[in-house]
Amino acid sequence: MKTINVNNTIEDFLAGSAGKAESEWLKGEMKKDPKLAREVHLRQMTDEILADREIIELRAKLGVIAIKRRSPGTIRRTALKTARYAAAILFLAVISTALYLTVRPATSGDDLYSAYYARYETPGAVRSAVSSDNTLMENAIASYAAKEYDKAISFLEQVIISEQDNMESVFMHGMANMEVSNYPLASGSFTKVIEHNDNLYLEDAAWYLGLCYMMTDNTDKAVRQFEAIAGSKSRYGKQAARLARKLR
Repeated sequence: MKTINVNNTIEDFLAGSAGKAESEWLKGEMKKDPKLAREVHLRQMTDEILADREIIELRAKLGVIAIKRRSPGTIRRTALKTARYAAAILFLAVISTALYLTVRPATSGDDLYSAYYARYETPGAVRSAVSSDNTLMENAIASYAAKEYDKAISFLEQVIISEQDNMESVFMHGMANMEVSNYPLASGSFTKVIEHNDNLYLEDAAWYLGLCYMMTDNTDKAVRQFEAIAGSKSRYGKQAARLARKLR
């Protein structure tokens, strides 16, 4: 079975979108881990409270209309009852949220990056090892595949100088820089790919640019980027929506 991201599985389970295998796995883990079971329960309580908020607001509006038709004495009793009801709901929401935050481990940008970043694998046949018989681009891809990222960056920069419209080299330059944690430089490469707007790497560049924003503490930009991806038909849409929610 593939590796399961617990946070994502819990979200899917509560939303009713988890697959059968994921649901059964989570239920089994909850039986073995009381802390996990408590976290899932508290998340469910919080979701239910938030879902009820619209109903509560509608009831309040209808209550105002009804109050206008009643006598002053009835109005006072109704107002007190409504206030107590609202206070009880608020108290439950605060307690539930506090408990949820207590048992849920804090998620930092590094944690989110580790959970959502996946090394880009070049499609098609893998280039051979670095060789003088290869083109610069072939040597760049071979170096990247061998995780020799500094070499890959050097080759890619030579390709970019000689072939300015080669967006594969620009995109891979961004990926190699991500692998060595040079997120500002990677951001520049991905931005160039997106601005070119006529290549095969637009979808991937948009996703990795959002991760670069996140890792350079440009949270507002990251949220906007992930929201834009979530609103598109990108294959990263679901992951982007989750990250946007976590970063807000």
